[in-house]
Amino acid sequence: MSLVSAMSSLSPIAETQHGLVTARQATCRGAHRRDLSRLVRAGVLEHVAHGVYRVAGAPRPELEELRAAWLQLAPELQTDRRGAAHGVVSHSSAALVYEVGLLSPQRWEFVIPPPRRFRTRRQDVAIHQAPLRPDDVEWVDGLLVTTPQRTVTDLANVHFDGGHLSLVAADMLDRQLAQPDDLAAALAPYAAAYGLPDATGHEFLEHLTHR
Repeated sequence: MSLVSAMSSLSPIAETQHGLVTARQATCRGAHRRDLSRLVRAGVLEHVAHGVYRVAGAPRPELEELRAAWLQLAPELQTDRRGAAHGVVSHSSAALVYEVGLLSPQRWEFVIPPPRRFRTRRQDVAIHQAPLRPDDVEWVDGLLVTTPQRTVTDLANVHFDGGHLSLVAADMLDRQLAQPDDLAAALAPYAAAYGLPDATGHEFLEHLTHR
């Protein structure tokens, strides 16, 4: 395949994925590994992560490394064909997408519901196996992400540091990403684990956010 033909086949995909495209997506469009290597050598594509490329000259998207890691979960599927079964940005990574808390995640976190299993050799990627309801996920800037309420639930479930959890919850309320009743319901089952065995969800939320 010529370089022009290869890019013509990849451009529509990249336009919907913030300039990113996977090798598997390229193969589905008739552009194979050797074509991608030629495009990289020609300076038309830039390598981002294993099997993930960015169109040279395209604006570098926010959270590019997270986007690349998410694409790797189902590399053959374009983003508009993905659902919760293919992996959802979660936990501290979801908080980063919502820009809540003061987090510098050491790894990218995703939830994949059973029965699908996914293994990765990446040390900076964590896969959580857990059920997801349809109302647990939403699209945020081209990423499938756990909702604010589910994100707080997941963080509390893994005993996330109380100070950081407080900032996440407070920011969500301040930015009106979630309602107090919803966050209180999400936090209620975990009050005891944070040293408040007799607290209601609202009392736990007030304790965290000082309001």
